[in-house]
Amino acid sequence: MKKTTLAAGLAAIVLAVAGCGNGGGEANNSGNQTKDPATLTVWQMGAGSPEQTQFLDGVEAEFRKKHPNTDVVIKYIPWSQAATAFQKAAAGGEGPDVTEIGNTDVQSHIEQGNLADVTAKLSAWPEGKDLNKGALANDQASGKTYAVPWYGGVRAVWYRKDWFSELNISVPKSWDELVAAAHKIQDAKHVGGIGAPSDQTNAILSFIWANGGDVAAQNGGKWAGKLSSPQAKEAIEFYSGLVTKEKVAPEKYIGKNELQGPQQDFALGQLGMYVDGSWALPELKKVKDDSAKWGTFPIPGKSGGTAPVFSGGSDLAVWKSSKSQDVAWEYLTVLNNKQNAQTFADSQKFLPQFTDVLQSSKYASDPLLAAFASASAGGVKFTPTSKGWSDYESSKKVLPNAVKDIMQGKPADATLAAADQQANQLLNP
Repeated sequence: MKKTTLAAGLAAIVLAVAGCGNGGGEANNSGNQTKDPATLTVWQMGAGSPEQTQFLDGVEAEFRKKHPNTDVVIKYIPWSQAATAFQKAAAGGEGPDVTEIGNTDVQSHIEQGNLADVTAKLSAWPEGKDLNKGALANDQASGKTYAVPWYGGVRAVWYRKDWFSELNISVPKSWDELVAAAHKIQDAKHVGGIGAPSDQTNAILSFIWANGGDVAAQNGGKWAGKLSSPQAKEAIEFYSGLVTKEKVAPEKYIGKNELQGPQQDFALGQLGMYVDGSWALPELKKVKDDSAKWGTFPIPGKSGGTAPVFSGGSDLAVWKSSKSQDVAWEYLTVLNNKQNAQTFADSQKFLPQFTDVLQSSKYASDPLLAAFASASAGGVKFTPTSKGWSDYESSKKVLPNAVKDIMQGKPADATLAAADQQANQLLNP
């Protein structure tokens, strides 16, 4: 396997793009190759690592059992350069044969016509039937499939299982039980019962979704804010009420995210519960390795069940201009077969995207990963696919700021109505 990077800026990107997707061999009009290409170009996002390169060497060895004459060329593209690299590839009519794509960017690539339609190929892939349906839906449009989920990460509640045992607390299955557990921890241990930072969009969304609400909905081709709906409002008032009403969540986390206090406090034994992803484990251990005392459980629904969760992560696609689409798809299905997907996801502290794998004993028996696997298998959702979502969520922080204002005493009705007005503008650029 040859490995290159695109860290040298735009000039390097242009040079890299010029050689992508040509692969040699003869192609028919559909972009499907009639014989094996000399090379297959695969874009991987990020800086790469020796461990990832070793993993991809193994994938290539497996792939070349069927395609011995095809050399796989891996290009690591830094996330910060991904948008520019894809723009150059689309504008030049060339691109990789196979590419990793951040799952929140897939719909944008579909709209731009960058990805090959793999609907028929997916139907013929035996393992494809077990892909997480919620995650796969994010790769589809107008009844067609343009990518497949590769790995994902969701959030759950981290908790001190030694304290739960000592205080005879059962794992919460509802919002009321979550509050009761937080009170019991706070009263007995004199620390915050639960962390509820206001700047944690994806955690807050789980409570909103669990109550049947949403941040926005599309109607007649336009996005409309929905935070002022009764369902969303009730969920936001519950979350903010952990600070203001129940007083089981420290005020010091207002205006902050999970990394700005809750994560460290939990690791140090100064917080009973907080919401974070499976990827937090290495960071928690860096602070203090008390992992034998930690457990996780899914974010509960209002009256029971598991709250839907946002799944961050990456998907895999065949680039539309590839002249080797059939072979590219075969490489994709080796890279993303159940065994390889699990190996790679585990190395990243994420999860593979096959429901049966997530429900297997490997995850069900894991004291930390079981909750994340259960939540992911139970149902993942995604934020609005509008091009304006980045401004809404990152630049303007509409939802976090609304929650912050409510935590600081502003009326919920007026605050959420104003947030919806921002949504109507930002999500319809």
